[in-house]
Amino acid sequence: MFQTRAALLTAGATASLLLASLVSTPTTAAREPERAAPRTLVVEAGDVSAAIATAPFGLEFRDGNGKTVLGSVEGGGLPTPSLHLSDLLGTLGDTDVVPPRYAPITFTTGAVTMTQVEQFPSVTGNPFLSLSAGATYSLTDVLRSTRLADGGLRLTVATDDPTGRRAIVEVRPDRGDAVRTRVRFRPATGIAFVGAGFASGDDEAFHGFGGRRNAIDQAGESFFNWIEQTIFDAPVLGGQPQSGWYQQAQFISSRPYGFFLEQSELSRWRMRSDRDDAWQVDSNSPGLKFTVAPGRAPRAIRTLTAITGRTPVPPRWQVAPIFAQTLSGGTTGKTPEAYEAEIRTSVRKIDELDLPYRAFSFEAWWLLQRIGTLDDIIRLIKRHGMRPIVYFRAWAGNDGQGLEDDAAFRTAQDKGYAATRADGSPYVFSDTLAPGKRAVQLDFTNPETVAWWRKRVRAVLDAGADGFMQDFGEQTMWNMHFADGTTGRVAHNRYPIDFHRTTRRIVEEWHRDNPDRTEPMFYVRSGYSGRPGSAAYESANWCGDYESNWSRTTGIAALTTDMLNRAIGGAYGFHCDTGGYMDLLSGPTTRELFLRWSWYAALTPGNRVHGGPVFGQKFPWSWDAEAASVHRASLRLHRAAEPYILRLWRQAKRTGMPITRPLWLAYPRMVGVHQIDQEYLLGPDVLVAPVVARGATRREVAFPPGCWRRPETGARYESSLVEPFETTVPAPIDQHVYFFKCGTTPFTPPGATG
Repeated sequence: MFQTRAALLTAGATASLLLASLVSTPTTAAREPERAAPRTLVVEAGDVSAAIATAPFGLEFRDGNGKTVLGSVEGGGLPTPSLHLSDLLGTLGDTDVVPPRYAPITFTTGAVTMTQVEQFPSVTGNPFLSLSAGATYSLTDVLRSTRLADGGLRLTVATDDPTGRRAIVEVRPDRGDAVRTRVRFRPATGIAFVGAGFASGDDEAFHGFGGRRNAIDQAGESFFNWIEQTIFDAPVLGGQPQSGWYQQAQFISSRPYGFFLEQSELSRWRMRSDRDDAWQVDSNSPGLKFTVAPGRAPRAIRTLTAITGRTPVPPRWQVAPIFAQTLSGGTTGKTPEAYEAEIRTSVRKIDELDLPYRAFSFEAWWLLQRIGTLDDIIRLIKRHGMRPIVYFRAWAGNDGQGLEDDAAFRTAQDKGYAATRADGSPYVFSDTLAPGKRAVQLDFTNPETVAWWRKRVRAVLDAGADGFMQDFGEQTMWNMHFADGTTGRVAHNRYPIDFHRTTRRIVEEWHRDNPDRTEPMFYVRSGYSGRPGSAAYESANWCGDYESNWSRTTGIAALTTDMLNRAIGGAYGFHCDTGGYMDLLSGPTTRELFLRWSWYAALTPGNRVHGGPVFGQKFPWSWDAEAASVHRASLRLHRAAEPYILRLWRQAKRTGMPITRPLWLAYPRMVGVHQIDQEYLLGPDVLVAPVVARGATRREVAFPPGCWRRPETGARYESSLVEPFETTVPAPIDQHVYFFKCGTTPFTPPGATG
């Protein structure tokens, strides 16, 4: 992992050789027919349309009024060499050695390499260097067009590749008011990247892309889509600023339109990062598929999420607060008896302090299975009015953590249930939880793996568990091989979709067989977009292994940005480990951070307390009676809001309008709204401004247009139609900062004055 600079030197030498071999003197191209007179071909798709220019080739996407909201960048020029180095750990930069070529559709011949972390716990599967080199060509003129049965067009398009390569472009109606474009090549061999370039301007904002934490507008940014395991607030481990556990290759533009890239392969996005008049996406694939949904944000979100998926509506108990019992002070060396005693103590303390948790998660459930007390603990949890939740993960390891059957690693390795190397041997890598231990990534494209997984999931549900955490999913290596014939190059981002879809089918099957039991739930960490993506299958998603700190990168100040970016992509059940999880670098959670995080969780779709890997559990009773009282008040606020959250969830499932909404979505004309990422709307009537700064006793709030009322005090704040009203409001540690739209009462909070 720490050989990055040496790897760069080696990569540089490799790049020189690649460039010399790939960018050679063009040969004479085959003679094409005389250029036809330019024409415009049109594809109607519901209320919207696409226009295709034939000479030269170009695309325009138009809204219901016939206005062009997205159009191809102007092409031209000659084929160019391509050489790109990217240090995805974020320490050495992201460098186009040769400026990229912009055109409506480009393709780069050559090669791509990826180096990932394999032998270092906590970041297994994370990339730290990618290299691509070759020559970039573009499409030129449409040679032939054929009208398809659905009203779409199939086009044969010439290119400036001197070998005479041609492109087959299909432009067709997609679901709803959207247009789907597919690009293939003849021949398709030797292609490293295919890209699309579009005109832009400084008035355009780009929202979404999944759980990114750097900003809610990616204008001016350049980044890759590659889900990562753990991201620290430290330069050598920080990743790109846009790195994330849960990513989506879709966004909403202010122009307005929505855009969805279907490829799961590594993609690179230049969102006006090197030109102020254009943006571009390139996918490491032999073709390209993307959908454009013209229209204002609510309409574009509705159209795209109908394609890419929306999180199913859960029963109320799944929205209620969850207490998660980790192995205090770490997991290695803990006896089953000690863990059982910790669970019993926590259940007793929850009762004594009258903390309104409605589910109790205990991850090391196999420790209890080993000593025969699993059934007793499940009964104990249920007697105290909580739902028992256990734990599963995407890989099997020999770490002895008690998170699964001790034999699971050997079974998965020996029975062929795991991803393999090229020679068919199991791909064994460093266990991400324990140095020196080994693991294998489960292959959910293998029917035998699915059958084995079904037995494991059904067994714990039969034992009385009502759900589980479905952890990890980011460890797929570039050179892993899967039963469906794909490698990690295609499967890395796709893996969470396969993982969560498999589990969704199993729990639905189990529930049909057990209709007298509650609907099981599973909440996930990794995610990606697709047709549909993982959002369509999970019960909820949590933020990932955030650090126990106040940082804008991986701490409490990054939460709202992450939540809003993934919410507009259909992933609704967001929650986080109260107080943060990763405490390796930040140290133990402080009382102040825990309480501010408790209030944060009070008005998000989920709510869960969870421990850390080094300093262990952050109990609500870890500090003093006042801290326990404040935490209890935050839980009661969440419980009061649950019916409202569920109403919003049902609406989100129907319309795509998310539960938690960025201000730009509701108030697009509000000055500066595209950069506001520390406030959000819970539905249309609740404005939330969480305190995320250490030592703060007041909070500056930018109020959207209208009248807003603070429920606990009755204080009112008025804002004009366009200019936001910014003022500072009191923010004591025992209160959350949120407001109701005047004239509405979305829910009745405890202690409200009217």
